Amino acid sequence: MNRIYLSRSCYRWCLAVIMFAMTVFTPVTNSQDFDFETLRQKAQKFMVIVDMKLEISFGIHTTDQQERYLGTVVSDDGLVLFDGTTLNENSFNSFSPFSIKVTPIKIEISSLEGKKFDAEYIGVDRFTQIGFVRILKYEKNDFQPVSFRSDKNFSVGEWLTLFMLMPEYINPPLAADVGMVSSVVTSPEFFPLTVGFNSLQMTSVIFDENLQPVGVLGRLLDPSQTSSESGSIMESLRQNNIPLLGVIIGDRLAKLIADPPVKGQPDRGWLGIAHQALTPDMARFWNLDISSGIIVNDIITNSPAQKAGLKVGDIIYEVNGQPVEIDKDEELSIFQRLIAELGPGTSVELSVMRRRDDAPARTLQLYATLEKAPLAAAEAPSYEVEDLEFEVRNLVFADYLFLNLDPELFTGVIVTDIKQGGLADIGGLRPGDIIQKVGNDPAQSIDEFSAIMETLAIQKPREVIFFVWRDNKTLFINIKTDW
Repeated sequence: MNRIYLSRSCYRWCLAVIMFAMTVFTPVTNSQDFDFETLRQKAQKFMVIVDMKLEISFGIHTTDQQERYLGTVVSDDGLVLFDGTTLNENSFNSFSPFSIKVTPIKIEISSLEGKKFDAEYIGVDRFTQIGFVRILKYEKNDFQPVSFRSDKNFSVGEWLTLFMLMPEYINPPLAADVGMVSSVVTSPEFFPLTVGFNSLQMTSVIFDENLQPVGVLGRLLDPSQTSSESGSIMESLRQNNIPLLGVIIGDRLAKLIADPPVKGQPDRGWLGIAHQALTPDMARFWNLDISSGIIVNDIITNSPAQKAGLKVGDIIYEVNGQPVEIDKDEELSIFQRLIAELGPGTSVELSVMRRRDDAPARTLQLYATLEKAPLAAAEAPSYEVEDLEFEVRNLVFADYLFLNLDPELFTGVIVTDIKQGGLADIGGLRPGDIIQKVGNDPAQSIDEFSAIMETLAIQKPREVIFFVWRDNKTLFINIKTDW
């Protein structure tokens, strides 16, 4: 009897577990029951494959690299977005004269039916790492651009799906994946956080349970680890080295699609100040009735900040009526990003507290019109001296800050790339050298330098002498030619 009794108890326990599992897990299974065939038919009208050959150079090192991405046609004029992380021209220091130069050599777009089209490179957004290319020639019925839903309300536990690009040797080229909204983040930005997806699926179109495209997969950026400087490395907010992935929503994508970033054309707003965070300790010491904000430490001459009347020591505590909730230096890039994304030409209202040691602090409203940020290293005009096997670019604002030089007194072009074992390398020219003269001719810019070098290519002298600034001293570099 005992064995029968125990057996029945076990049966009842197992049955209870099964019933509980059915109750708990059945809705989850149903929630993942996407009609993938219908979704695939919809997606293949705007999903494409982007094949790109890149030339990557740093100093004397140059290499070619082939990349393959899943792209999405987003406009009637052939604009395609894709994961542009590889093309982000990172400087290892945001104020360093050295930068990694990434140059697309050839771009080919393939539809999922196998039709091929040539394309041109547009640029990469520094905050989302979304890249853009444009298809050059195609028929209107070749593609049907995606239309992202802009009124989507995300909720925790909601299931989402996407397609990812498979390796080239696998057919079919797409595979489906399923994820779930794990949190609807509101700070430092609105971002539906997901679980189930991975970094290999970046910028893949995300669909909701109604098979509507609601955004693309992106990273949540830690504002304490990012910078608005073009060419700086944009690291993901990480916990245990796992990037936080989620949905870059349709509203944000619409702004990028309407005005995509263009390589070599700065699109970020610039105020022109050096600054630090107002900490709670500082606020208490100065007996202020605010506990966060931006302290202005320095103002660039002729910058929007100077024109608006900002003074060193001013505390910016609101921008366009919104509090500047920054109370530690690790959060400064939140303010930098805000200004950058407002864009050049935007008028901003700054609520400022101006304090003096001998008088109570007073508040005032100042109005600044943001300007285009100064060119960064990756954006500066460059020139390749093919005969002598090196490349130069114009000096930029960051160079003058990094090297502590006066832009009104110091001119020249900076050496960025040298072919290893080439004539310039053998002659002693080095990356980071600033060429101020070629022979007796001043070279204050790329235009002057290129004109000099093109004349020398016709004259074909046996040697070329460069007057160079290096490590706070000047020297002559004599390069033997081989025209």
